[in-house]
Amino acid sequence: MFRRLRGITGDDDEVEQVVDVSNLDPNDVLLFSDPQAVEKYRREGRLDELKHDIQYSVMRGKPWLQEELEYKAEILRLLEEGIIVPKGAWWWSSPHPPVYRSQKKGRIRIGGKVYKFGKNYDITFQCQMERESRGLTAPLLIGRFNPTNKTELCGKMSGSMKGM
Repeated sequence: MFRRLRGITGDDDEVEQVVDVSNLDPNDVLLFSDPQAVEKYRREGRLDELKHDIQYSVMRGKPWLQEELEYKAEILRLLEEGIIVPKGAWWWSSPHPPVYRSQKKGRIRIGGKVYKFGKNYDITFQCQMERESRGLTAPLLIGRFNPTNKTELCGKMSGSMKGM
């Protein structure tokens, strides 16, 4: 079970700030993938399958969206500031993004909105298909997540674009 916090808009001056994504490559297929997940697929001889799944089922054959890049830039900022730390786990569905644990209260800005979280919450990336199926307004999930041994490629899930 997941408990999701609804994002709330913060102060006007914060909402107007632009998140700099100029250092991120919108065509980097593995941009959101946890290195441990990538290594697992490499060891299993399935790295090309993972890359194809991300490119065509997750990214839908297009570059990463602006709001997705903003999520990544904000995660890098929160890591640098020590507000979040890697949990040492990754999300069960591709692109298998890392899961982070908040060390204190914080905020993440995406798409002109500010999403708040408390201490000891888990944070991870959610692809466009996951956002649509969960009714999320941003490419992030904030909550307390239960561990699982299940992993799945996006293209194998119902509702996916099936690899174009």
